[in-house]
Amino acid sequence: MKRIVFLLAIISGFTHIQAQGFNIGVYTEPQVAWLTSDEGSVIPSGSVINLNTGLEFDFFFMRNYAFTVALNLNNQGGKMHYTDSVQFTQTNTTLEVPPNNILKHNFQYVGVPIGLKLKTEEMGYTTFYIHGGLNPLFNTRATTSSEDLGFVRENIKPETNSFSMNYFAEIGVEYRLAGNTAVVGGIKWSAGFNDVTKNDFANNNLNSIALHLGILF
Repeated sequence: MKRIVFLLAIISGFTHIQAQGFNIGVYTEPQVAWLTSDEGSVIPSGSVINLNTGLEFDFFFMRNYAFTVALNLNNQGGKMHYTDSVQFTQTNTTLEVPPNNILKHNFQYVGVPIGLKLKTEEMGYTTFYIHGGLNPLFNTRATTSSEDLGFVRENIKPETNSFSMNYFAEIGVEYRLAGNTAVVGGIKWSAGFNDVTKNDFANNNLNSIALHLGILF
């Protein structure tokens, strides 16, 4: 009996969401990303410009309130100054970095952001929104480069955690073109909860600020 009631509740919930509405969006986010550190010998030393692209699904449970789920390919990174010597484990060897060098790290993730979107009533053709939630990230590639040491995109994936968790907050505006079709623009802030690296000498967290550009259908 309990299973039947639970199943009916799920069906009722999906029916309610379908009655309220459903949007699909495609988006791209030019973003500035950087790393932070809790260790004095590992100093943040600059940001990198990368791109995040994906699909977003809005499930409206009330007229102006939606649960959101997205799937994206997220490129992040940052520059770090290592005042001490450091080693990075690679697939078949070890990358040796002498003291006082700056490395540019690049990470690629598959992200599955989940969140909540709150929208205003439409004014003319314009709607404002706020959007926030969590962003689970699954690492697919990690490289490092150094101009001074003369290496480019050396593989450091063995030194990188396979899973990371970020949170995000976004404000933006939608401009309706026709029907459910709208163009979207916003500003998104994202920060990490956990260390993206496996080494013990520093906790490095990913942060970014992005320009969100998209189309809703």
